[in-house]
This record gives sequence, structure tokens and C-alpha cells, in this order.
Amino acid sequence: MASTRLCDESPHPSGATKRQRLARWLRGHGIEIGALHRPLEVPASARVTYVDRLPESVLRSHYPELSNETFAPVEVLGSAEDLSAFEPDSLDFVIANHLLEHLEDPIRALKEFHRVLRQDGVLYLALPDPRITFDRDRELTELDHLLDEHRQGPAMNRKAHYLDWAQNVDKDPQAEVRARQLDEMDYSIHFHVWRPDTFLEFLQAAKRAAGLEFELAAFAPPESAEDNEFILILLKGFSRELRLPQNGQQPSASGRPSRWRAVRARVKQSPAGPVLRPIYRFVKSRLRRSP
Repeated sequence: MASTRLCDESPHPSGATKRQRLARWLRGHGIEIGALHRPLEVPASARVTYVDRLPESVLRSHYPELSNETFAPVEVLGSAEDLSAFEPDSLDFVIANHLLEHLEDPIRALKEFHRVLRQDGVLYLALPDPRITFDRDRELTELDHLLDEHRQGPAMNRKAHYLDWAQNVDKDPQAEVRARQLDEMDYSIHFHVWRPDTFLEFLQAAKRAAGLEFELAAFAPPESAEDNEFILILLKGFSRELRLPQNGQQPSASGRPSRWRAVRARVKQSPAGPVLRPIYRFVKSRLRRSP
């Protein structure tokens, strides 16, 4: 099963900002699967172990276009569908960026993520929006197709997936020949295509089909014409209490985060931040001058 990512999903400034904002959910010890040359930047409170299905030397031969890039160190061999190197309920977070679309059976991967995460553990998912990527000419994956592949196994559709890729992404005039080559290489194509709305529909169906307890805690769609991904934060289990990310604030003199600092941080991260910043500086300077 393929579990690495394709390599032409380049970072964009808006996407990077969004990634950093949502990475505040991460703390403790977790894993990132298939990071390749673009591991997620995580807070200092998070410790990441990098997992891939192939050692780095083989990954580099698989992706020669990344020969000049620095890879995240592959510390554990495994795949999204098989995380048997990790005990149940042992991880605080799992990062899977531009990964699920590469899996023939993404429900199986969601089950593995659920198994290894502790209660309240964080699943950080980023997926490409086909309207802003090379998937733009492909049909969206139907929900019944995904459920059937999970129930019956994905092998029945593998050749069709590679042919679709050869025709609509590679645009190869000899699409059937190209599809066979990719299949023989076990090349990590996008087997599935989702928009944000259709992925959320899939997620709800996957939770019902596999009995998964994941709560959607945060969602960020593409935020600019160059931002090619949408991101979800899922928390394992359900809670009557609102679960929030760490905010990185220093404690106040009373030992609790300052409410003013928390409000100011939220404003700075909002679209109003750049507009209000000069006003804040002006007022602050006037207060300093006052007797």
C-alpha cells in the first residue's frame, strides 16, 4: 500500500500560516507519516517520530526530483494502514498531510490512527483541493466507491485508478501503457479526489462504518487562490467540555494565562490583526508619554 506523498504539492505562504496556526493543537509525543521533504513545523511542546513505508534511500530513488531536498529522517518503517510498531492508545497526535488521497483504503488508515491515539489525541489532516492542484480534471471520488473498497478490498479498482491518473493528470497519449508502468512501480498516485465538502461527507460515513469516535475540532479551507489545501483537526473521543488548543501564552502572576493576552493573541491572528496593529501601537505610545 502506498503511504508516501507526491512531491509537487509545494508550500504557499498562506498555507504555511494556516498550518502553523493549527499546529498549536499538537503537544506531547506523536508521529508524522510520509513527511518526505516537508515535515510539519510543530510547537516546542511536541516531539515527532517520522514514519514512512520505505527507508530514505529507497524514497530518494522513488522521487529523483527531490534529490536536492532534505528529508525528514525515517525513524520507523510503517504505513498509515499498518502502524503495528505503535501500541494502542500510545500517541498524543498523528500528522497525515497530503496522505489520505494516496491510500486505496483511507478508512483502514483512519482506523489505525484511532487505534494508536490516546483519548483526546489529535489527528492533523491536510488534503489537496483538486480545484487548485493537478487533480482539477478528475472526477470527485464517490462515497459508495470508498465504502465498497473498504468492504471488498481496493484491488478490484487499482488498474482503473492508475488509468484515470495517466489520462487526466499525466495526459499521456499512451495512457494504458503509462498506467501499467505506474502500477508495476507501486507509484504513489492520488487514488481519491475530494473537495472539502465531499471529504467531510466521507468522514462522517467512515466514522459510522468503522465505529470511530472522532470529533471535528477545527477546519480550515483554502484561504487564497494559491492555497492548495484544506486542513482538519480531529480529536479522539467525545467530550462534554469544549476542548481547545494550547495557546502558547506565558502564565500570569497568578499562575493562569492572562485573559488580555489570550484576547490579544486571537485578534492578532484574525483578519483584523494587520488593520488594528498600527492603532494599537499608536495608543500604546501615547500611554507611555502620558504623565
